[in-house]
Amino acid sequence: VKGFLFFFLFALSGVVSAAVVSEGNSDLFEKQLSSTAALRVGTFDQPIHVAVHFRPGGQELDRRQSDAKFKLRVETLESTGGCRGCDLRGADFDEADLSQADLVRADLTAVKLNRAIMTDVDLGSAVLFGATLVETDLRRAKLIHADLRKANLQGSDLRGAYLLFANLRKADLRNAQLQGAFFGGADLAGARLDGANLTEADFETALLESSDLEGAVLCRTILPWGAEDRDCP
Repeated sequence: VKGFLFFFLFALSGVVSAAVVSEGNSDLFEKQLSSTAALRVGTFDQPIHVAVHFRPGGQELDRRQSDAKFKLRVETLESTGGCRGCDLRGADFDEADLSQADLVRADLTAVKLNRAIMTDVDLGSAVLFGATLVETDLRRAKLIHADLRKANLQGSDLRGAYLLFANLRKADLRNAQLQGAFFGGADLAGARLDGANLTEADFETALLESSDLEGAVLCRTILPWGAEDRDCP
């Protein structure tokens, strides 16, 4: 019998019964075993009643149910413009229009949002670990307390975005447009910023340890150690 077997033995009214639960099959049956090699529990010999419970559908049913729930969550997002706290891990939203969507606390781990329109979206406390948002329009997006570790944001437009207390450790922000973005309290340790436009961006209380600012555009940029105007025209 495939799957995990769980045996429950008990004695009641002179009958010993055993229940066996298994995944991966769709039958439920009970059969009685009478054997000359009797089971000895204590001082008595008893026939054994074995109830074998197979979970209908098993892993295949789990997959179908999971797919149905996932589809429902995506449809909810598309129809209402919001899906707070939804599990959307691994979804493909490339080039989708999610402007003004409410995705607070949503799990968007490893999602694809390349070239998507996400202006004014609310991603507060959302998880975007390892997500790809290449050339995505995130103007004025709210990413407060968002988890963007190892996210790929190359060439994305984050002008005026709110990334307060966001986790951007090892995020890829190369060539991103970050003019006027707010990074107060954000963690950008190890983030890649070469080619990014940081004009008037606010990093005053951000953590920039090991971040590469060498190739970034700095003009009226507020950094933890003061204002930087090296690239102003």
